[in-house]
Amino acid sequence: MKKWKCIVCGYIHEGEEPPEKCPVCGADKSKFIELPDEGESKKEAAARPDTPAAESEPEKAEPREDGPSVSKAAGKEDKLSGMIVQYHAHPMTVHVPNGVLPVTALFVLIALLFGCPTLEMAAICNLAVVLLAMPAVLYTGYKSWKYKYKGARTDLFFTKILCGTLVTVLTVFLLMWWIVDPDVASSGGGPGWIFLLLHLFLLLFAVIAGLMGGKLVFRE
Repeated sequence: MKKWKCIVCGYIHEGEEPPEKCPVCGADKSKFIELPDEGESKKEAAARPDTPAAESEPEKAEPREDGPSVSKAAGKEDKLSGMIVQYHAHPMTVHVPNGVLPVTALFVLIALLFGCPTLEMAAICNLAVVLLAMPAVLYTGYKSWKYKYKGARTDLFFTKILCGTLVTVLTVFLLMWWIVDPDVASSGGGPGWIFLLLHLFLLLFAVIAGLMGGKLVFRE
């Protein structure tokens, strides 16, 4: 049975042909490469004559036309992106909105039902924490996408980017609404329920983005 590897997310498919779309990241079949058979590879390596020293020397890289300053900048950028992926910066930053937003929605619900301004204020403080975290979430997510997944334009990555953007925009909107009407939740009424509904949408977008990320990590 042949083995095919998705060069975007690393998913391994077994079959005579690669799948039309990667079941993990959604990349099309052109992004799959056939993996060599391990047994045959070892036999070929054993039968292959030693390579002359002159042929084994790596080729010298030709100087880039854009000059050394651009090359150094690109090298620093790649190093930063590599560190972001190596130390899992994006999953760590994502835990902030994913962990805080469920509590935020719960506080808004309680404030709405029982007219509790203290919990409404706690919910707003949580929203502020989410907003402060979102630049790091978006930046590390973008860097991981470009470096680890080669900027693949699939539905999965489009959904993650869209949900991250919606979380940021909706968080700003809800904070601005509260600044204009500080008692929007605790005072009850129609606006308070709309305020809660938007919090639930905010939570939904964060959950969808988290599920997409989990699909990439837990490929099995």
